[in-house]
Amino acid sequence: MMCLDSTSHYFTSIRNALEGSKELTRKELLEQEKTRNQHLRDLLTGHEQTSVFEVRVYIDAELRNELHIKKEKRARMFIQKDDTNTKTLFGIMEEVKLFFPALRMCHSLSLRADLPTSMAVGSILCPEESCEETGTDPYESYRSMDNDQSVVKIFQDAENFFLSHNQNLKRPLIYLHVRRDDKLSMPSYLKGMSNPKETKTMTMLSFYSFPPEGISDPENFIRFLKKIWEPFDVLGRVYVATEGVNAQMAVPTNILDNFQKCCYAIPEMGKHIENGINIDPVALTVEEFSVAGNIDGKASPPFKTLTLKLRSKIVADGLDKSLNWESAGNDMPPMEWHQKLKEAKEKRQTGTAQDGHTLPLIFDCRNSYETEVGIFDGAQPLGTENFRDSWDAFKEKLKDKPRDTPIMTYCTGGIRCVKVAAYLTQEMGFSNVSRLAGGIIAYDRTINNIAPEEEPMFKGTNYVFDGRVGRKITDDALGICITCSEKTNLLSNCMNVQCHRRMVQCENCRESYCGCCSDACRVTEVQQNFNMN
Repeated sequence: MMCLDSTSHYFTSIRNALEGSKELTRKELLEQEKTRNQHLRDLLTGHEQTSVFEVRVYIDAELRNELHIKKEKRARMFIQKDDTNTKTLFGIMEEVKLFFPALRMCHSLSLRADLPTSMAVGSILCPEESCEETGTDPYESYRSMDNDQSVVKIFQDAENFFLSHNQNLKRPLIYLHVRRDDKLSMPSYLKGMSNPKETKTMTMLSFYSFPPEGISDPENFIRFLKKIWEPFDVLGRVYVATEGVNAQMAVPTNILDNFQKCCYAIPEMGKHIENGINIDPVALTVEEFSVAGNIDGKASPPFKTLTLKLRSKIVADGLDKSLNWESAGNDMPPMEWHQKLKEAKEKRQTGTAQDGHTLPLIFDCRNSYETEVGIFDGAQPLGTENFRDSWDAFKEKLKDKPRDTPIMTYCTGGIRCVKVAAYLTQEMGFSNVSRLAGGIIAYDRTINNIAPEEEPMFKGTNYVFDGRVGRKITDDALGICITCSEKTNLLSNCMNVQCHRRMVQCENCRESYCGCCSDACRVTEVQQNFNMN
């Protein structure tokens, strides 16, 4: 059972620290750091030494040993007086972590600061020397830095102290002590966690959530997810919008349980992760994972990094208004779905369904390039190139159908069917709409785990949105090669970057066409490679 109090406290502290901070790209950070360091060197070697603060940082011995910090236990940082970004709790914390990168592995840090001590004879003592005389713990004697106001105050006091003691100091001086925050306990999902770098397998997963209250600040929520997912070494692509979260990820299997607990503890996700986190039935060894994807015709990992992107919607639907995603038809569990499809198939084969109205309409809500290589038995593809085209397709296919017609919908992981079912019920008035809970991914996993002896009702390859492009569920080759019209289940993107068309193409044509969809693209690709060489 998770200790929600400690986890909630931890999440709150992270959110507060990130509040109002601006995220920069890695390139911007490096360029900013380079410029700042050069400027500081110029100041320190010139005649403007008083325009910077000197911050002497002391790392607690216990923390140094835990994180194997090999630098001197004391270090000097220099901060420009006009650098307002650093004079916040988040800013000073990031500055310290930049100087001591190992501190990024610590999930809860406490900062305390103090000024030099002025002696009656005019000399200056650091707080530790003063504490040695009194026999007190220097950390306890330092001032707590637990909010932006306390950070601003210590810089102001350092400036005032310098102005009254500039005959003994070259510049304003602050002493900073860093140790683990005992009050902010490690969240329960991290306790006892294995080292993700030691995993032998990677697990592919996906999930989505439509929290009823939405996400008020998606940009800040992205920074929050980056921060709390940092210990897990996860990879993937995550879309965040006001309406929710949509994630496709690869997680080290040895910390999969920890990662799931973390995700379920996040209020915007948690109980709003519909049908739970969708986990692929078979984990990939690290070696298999490294070549499981296909990017630009070369074997590569399905994901190379963790990318979190801000979107206007987590699934682009083309609708003028958002619907109530909480009222979106009925979830149908995978095994019930399997049985319904078996019964429908038997009725079609035996002719026992004389009245077509008794059979459900089964719609594949994916795009044409997906349905070409894999589909459920008896399903109708919408024939769309983009999800936003679905609404016109449904209006055409259902224009003469009674509003109580049983409709069953499915997609890859379930998220598109949330929007489809909401549209069919709220905009078109259908009253008997079901959707496959967890989509094809959940169906595949359930059949493998619960009824491996059953013949899957899904035939062919499930298109997935990562470097793998497709996961084969059965050996059925349903697709038609775009260049030779032979049957195949292989999916790829045209190698011509100006085209990059999603396509079905057999192995022979992929090789002879250099991974391109046509002669024109092949000529362009060959010419581009020739020019590069």
